[in-house]
Amino acid sequence: MTEQKPSSLRIFVLLLCSIFAFSILVVRLYILQIVRAPDLKENSKIARTYHLPLSPTRGLIEDRNGRPLALNTHTYTVEIDKTHTEDIRDSIQRVGSIIGLTEKEQETHIALLQTPRFKARVLKRNVPEDQKEQIEAETIPGISFKDQSVRFYPEGELAAQLIGYTGTGNRGLAGIEFAFEEKLKGIPRQITDKKDSSRRPLATDDYTKITTRGADLVLTIDSYIQYVTERELDKVRQELNALYANAVVMVPKTGEIIALANSPRFDPNQYNQFAESLRKNRLITDVYEPGSVIKPFTVVAALEYGVVTPETMFYCEHGRFYFHGRTIRDDIHSFDNLSVHDILVRSSNIGTVKIAQQLAPNDWQSQSSILYDYLNRFGFGQRIIPSLSGESPGILRQPHQWTPASIGAVPYGQEMATTTLTLATAYSALANRGIFQPPQLVKGYKTSEGQFYPRPRPEAYRIAQGQTTEQVVQMMIDVTEDPEGTGRNTRIPGFHIAAKTGTAQKVNPETGGYGRGMRIASFAGFFPAEDPLFTIVVMVDEPKKKKYGGEVAAPAWKVIAEELIAYLGISPTFTNDPLLVQANQERGKKTTKEEKLKSELDKARTFGVNKTMQISGEPRSPVKQDTMPNLIGLPIRDAYAFLAKHGLTADFQGSGKVTAQETPEGTPLEGKKSIGQIVCEPMLTDPNVDNGSGMLATR
Repeated sequence: MTEQKPSSLRIFVLLLCSIFAFSILVVRLYILQIVRAPDLKENSKIARTYHLPLSPTRGLIEDRNGRPLALNTHTYTVEIDKTHTEDIRDSIQRVGSIIGLTEKEQETHIALLQTPRFKARVLKRNVPEDQKEQIEAETIPGISFKDQSVRFYPEGELAAQLIGYTGTGNRGLAGIEFAFEEKLKGIPRQITDKKDSSRRPLATDDYTKITTRGADLVLTIDSYIQYVTERELDKVRQELNALYANAVVMVPKTGEIIALANSPRFDPNQYNQFAESLRKNRLITDVYEPGSVIKPFTVVAALEYGVVTPETMFYCEHGRFYFHGRTIRDDIHSFDNLSVHDILVRSSNIGTVKIAQQLAPNDWQSQSSILYDYLNRFGFGQRIIPSLSGESPGILRQPHQWTPASIGAVPYGQEMATTTLTLATAYSALANRGIFQPPQLVKGYKTSEGQFYPRPRPEAYRIAQGQTTEQVVQMMIDVTEDPEGTGRNTRIPGFHIAAKTGTAQKVNPETGGYGRGMRIASFAGFFPAEDPLFTIVVMVDEPKKKKYGGEVAAPAWKVIAEELIAYLGISPTFTNDPLLVQANQERGKKTTKEEKLKSELDKARTFGVNKTMQISGEPRSPVKQDTMPNLIGLPIRDAYAFLAKHGLTADFQGSGKVTAQETPEGTPLEGKKSIGQIVCEPMLTDPNVDNGSGMLATR
């Protein structure tokens, strides 16, 4: 019995130790599985999760008809790693001959890679697909590629200052690209999935098919009208040796801007090769003294206050009027007595000043306050389209900053400055009979799936009485229809046009005074005057061969208006117009085979029809998609549409219908970028003939 006691004690101690160890294990398991379980599960999930970041591609920019103005394309960055090639010089020289590296650039890369500091180098960015394939075919050691998305502008210079461009990292640097950066760039996405014990992703889905993109912007711009406007600006600038020219085409009822054009332009695909002065959108950044185009607003103020009527007479001092230390002159003619109506029609500076003086007789401070109020209502002196960065508010000093002499300058557009866009918006308010509709450049946004979300239109509001503005519009009609009106050369058969010419002296920045021979010529107006569809303003900076708005800017204005009429098939509203009657009579005497075949042409407007067409008695072959068709006889918009569809450009001469083409019918189009010159002749409005497509008949 005494020998067994030590054995029992050892067993007891062993049992206690076992119970204690088991208890520790149980406690440990409880802590791991119950207390710390949530944290451990979360840590395990993080360790087993794979994160794949997806950078968004930039949203597209389209015109109002869905035509792309800015899209994305893929290019490559070519790199070399010296650890994967035995002969650095050979690899760089072979690649350099393909991607166009100069000898100096090659030697720079070679020298840097021969130092311990550099292991790898970027040889060139934005390398196209065909050059990448050439390099791959050469199997050059040490060369690798990185795929990148870059911005591409398929229309080149079209609306370049408006669209803008992107820089490093595809970030917007100017224009729409900059102003709507947040919408266009999109939001980065991240894909989450599992990975194995070796930290390799276990892709349960095909992530190559997942894309992320910023919103697409749909502009109010119409590419064809933008093209026509730019073409006419180029023409007038080159013919008159002017510095710059710009123009706005706007729908007054909605504020939608159909064209916002500058000349000269630049190619946003290679923006860094052009001076900054060419990249500016001068329509919104540059201000100038508007001159006589301001006179209608002075007349509106006087009519609103009831101090004059259209028949009120004023003595116009025979062309010279001494006023508070300065002499006011009427440029072309000297006038004796003129009514308010004739003062506006014949553009008398002296008469306009005397109208402004009636706002508050013998009280120049009240005159200043009233005139300032009305000009400000029409948008002068303020920014009117805040979505575009860089817009200048212009210059319209507060009334307390005016002097007694100011009322002898501001009423006809001196001592103030504005932009062309502000001027177009103000004239649109006249067209709307006193309702101010803020301008609009973006119709809305589209998702990558094509869902369209319209952008709310800015709210319109009344700034002048309808009866008052109607009286001014009737005066402006006579600016173009009165034989002595300053805009008499802009008549379009079948349409009443309400407009005003402007010729302003330009300040010389070196002297601070008006420069000799330095002028701004402009023409602003809308049509049809009864129910305006479009407002157009054209400005030409420092024309050398002519100087007055009626002879410089008005011809371009007229062509743009005629193109709008033909393009949209706008029917004449003034069917008793003697010019239209005369044109129709002359047209009736010259019935041609072309007119007889007009309906056949209209049915065959869609390219690729499977039959033979005839224009002007000549057979027109069925169009093939890869060869040049016979465009002769087609309206310019159809010819333009065909070229755009095939990524082609042409030098259009004239307007209306195509009468000659430099590239013959049947010429292969593959590899071509331009088909040379296309000659057109004008189209004639005719209220009695409809060609079946909404277009006006051709002559």
